[in-house]
Amino acid sequence: MYAALVLTVLADAGKTVRYLAGRAVWQASATYRGGEAKTDAKDARVIADQARMRGQDLPVLHPDDDLISELRMLTGHRADLVADRTRTINRLRQQLVAVCPALERAAQPSQDRGWVILLARYQRPKAIRQSGVSRLTKVLTDAVCATPPRSRRLRWLQ
Repeated sequence: MYAALVLTVLADAGKTVRYLAGRAVWQASATYRGGEAKTDAKDARVIADQARMRGQDLPVLHPDDDLISELRMLTGHRADLVADRTRTINRLRQQLVAVCPALERAAQPSQDRGWVILLARYQRPKAIRQSGVSRLTKVLTDAVCATPPRSRRLRWLQ
């Protein structure tokens, strides 16, 4: 999946992509010093040296046009989703500043999914305060929130 994305980006940039088989890298790495340990740094050095020495002999990869168009569509859709998420979080933060600046300082909706769950259920600071820490913790546990807001951020409830 990631290789196809990289191939598409490189094809869009007009770059030529050549293929070096893993077995060829393994065989070539035996001639390099550095022990028998396989490391990413050693592999990168072997691949770079092989590309330099055998560059024109390596086969060129051409991703098909259907793959490129599909990946362009998917990456465009992902960019739209990221922009929508950013706009939504910014609107939420603006609303929090207007309603309760202390809550806005404590909440981090872009990092903690728990804050989004709490704010969807309790829209006013008074409702959150009346619920108390134990009920809020139960709401987050029931929602299977992997990252509940840290208790130090719930200090403003007291």
